Amino acid sequence: MIPLPRHCFRPIGAKTKPAIARRHAIAALSSLTESMGGLRPPYKRGTDGGSHDRHDPRNESSPYRSWQATQNLDIQRVTQTAIIHELTQQQTRSIERVVPWFLNTMPEPYFRQVPESFRLDHIKAISAIKDANMDMHMNLKTHLPDGRQVLTFIRPGTMPGLLLNMIKELPFTQRSQDYMPLSRVQVFSAEDDSMSLNVFVYGEEGERKFGDVDLTGAHILEYASNLLQGSIGTEDEFGRPHPEPSPTFERENIIAYLEKCSESYITRSDPRRFLKQMQLFEKVTGTDGIAVDIEESYLDSKHGETQYWVDAAFANTLPHFALEQATQLLFLHNFDVQRAHLDNVSDGDNGTITLLRMLVSPVNGARGDEATFNLMKQELKRSKWLTPATMDLVYEQQPWMGVRRGEVITAMCTIMHPIMSKENAIAFSKGNIIETVTKDRYVKHAAAIADLFLDRFHPKGPLSESELERRSDELKKAIDSDVEDTNAQELLFKMIDIVKHTLRTNIYMNNRYALGFRLDPKIMVSSKEKPRDIPYGVFYIHGRRFDGYHVRFRDIARGG
Repeated sequence: MIPLPRHCFRPIGAKTKPAIARRHAIAALSSLTESMGGLRPPYKRGTDGGSHDRHDPRNESSPYRSWQATQNLDIQRVTQTAIIHELTQQQTRSIERVVPWFLNTMPEPYFRQVPESFRLDHIKAISAIKDANMDMHMNLKTHLPDGRQVLTFIRPGTMPGLLLNMIKELPFTQRSQDYMPLSRVQVFSAEDDSMSLNVFVYGEEGERKFGDVDLTGAHILEYASNLLQGSIGTEDEFGRPHPEPSPTFERENIIAYLEKCSESYITRSDPRRFLKQMQLFEKVTGTDGIAVDIEESYLDSKHGETQYWVDAAFANTLPHFALEQATQLLFLHNFDVQRAHLDNVSDGDNGTITLLRMLVSPVNGARGDEATFNLMKQELKRSKWLTPATMDLVYEQQPWMGVRRGEVITAMCTIMHPIMSKENAIAFSKGNIIETVTKDRYVKHAAAIADLFLDRFHPKGPLSESELERRSDELKKAIDSDVEDTNAQELLFKMIDIVKHTLRTNIYMNNRYALGFRLDPKIMVSSKEKPRDIPYGVFYIHGRRFDGYHVRFRDIARGG
């Protein structure tokens, strides 16, 4: 720019505005410059006789320009504008890179089931992380107009156990006045394994936008009608078998069920999936039970590996607890959760039924065979009734042990407490007993005793008395040679005695709520106890957060 004298920046004439005058002067000089082939800037003779360009940008310092901002507020405004422009350009470039990647890498169900407003929030958040060159680790919290809260957890990678870690980070405020139940869960993994994105919705959904469920669930009613009429064959276009026709799928029954469901669950559910979950609902409605179904996924495969859908209905269970227990158990059996959906359906006076659907893939050499799935079904049904001590033992301390053995060990530890505490109340407190028995050095002996118990009462081939004695002697010899701690020895020997003095058990019943023992009353007598009357029968029950005894002194007890 050609330097102008200061009077060019003063008003020219009473009616001429300064800004207009300056623009006219600059335009005139520009025309003059073009007509003269360009102007050389004026030179100033230096003291050394040389010429110095006072406007040469190569000079270390440049003199003040009259068009520069001089006030601090103006300087701040210009600086802010420059920063905003730079950040805007950076974010724009970041978004241009993230959007195509996001659209190509997220699974198709994500775009069907997650509202567009949420998807845009996710893209903006991921773009900000990538633009700042940070790890893909973020928690988002959104408040919906109807009062519900949405927590979105974004984590890098899709390693096994990642979902379980997220669930343990969720706020559990059941005892708080601000408690809102977990009402919906959506779990997604990027197809390139770069990240996991999970959505947790808290609070009950508001009134339906459409009052008539005939309209909301029209696609489900049509599918059920075709299924009953036999007009859709036995498999769909993807080769998935249709549910067996059932009176449960009559129109009036489905409408009554739709009335209990949230609108989002109805509108976003595949009709086939909806009817299968409805069947699970009917199995547990009005009870405290759990129903489980496992099938191969016909549409989903990853790296050529077969994946499976695990559907479960938890009656009268806290949704947070149901999700954590199912995820923990699947992780224990080396099945990684790729996607998951959780919905709650009203069960009237019985509370709610939590419907959980999880797409899992085997890892670490796990096998998706019938025996594995039967065990998983059984343990999922048991998960609701496990004591905290059992869950800590089999989920955290010794995951190799298995639920059934862990349940037997914690039950025996509780039985031993009233017996052994008579000898030494401090050494054989309830906490010390279970801590000693489950130490890494001794737990293998406790697991072997649990196996002896299970084999003795196995319905397909219980141990004979001679075989029981032989194996008991072998265990005692192994304990005597390997365990130096006298307290630990006494406890493990007492566990063997409990096996011998157990007359009956419900350990192999599929739908039991608690673990029961019918004990020979002699086992309850301590060696240091004074002689007293021995009961006719003792029953012991080991359940979630309770342990109970029923004692009677004759075959048919009356009163008391």
